[in-house]
Amino acid sequence: MQTKEIRLDNLPEAARIELYDFYEFLASKYGKKTAVAVSKKKRFFESVARHSFKLPAGYKFNREEIYER
Repeated sequence: MQTKEIRLDNLPEAARIELYDFYEFLASKYGKKTAVAVSKKKRFFESVARHSFKLPAGYKFNREEIYER
């Protein structure tokens, strides 16, 4: 991949800040995943698994029933 130079000195301060924010967004979206981020994701799904439960076979959710008072 070819590296290109970006000159920020010809942009107003607000545009530089916006460009920096966008860069941080792209870095977090496409950057390498850290061990901490992977660990947090793993712990989240382990927590979901601990709090999940099985519904009986043939269970049917009745939306009308939950709104009856």
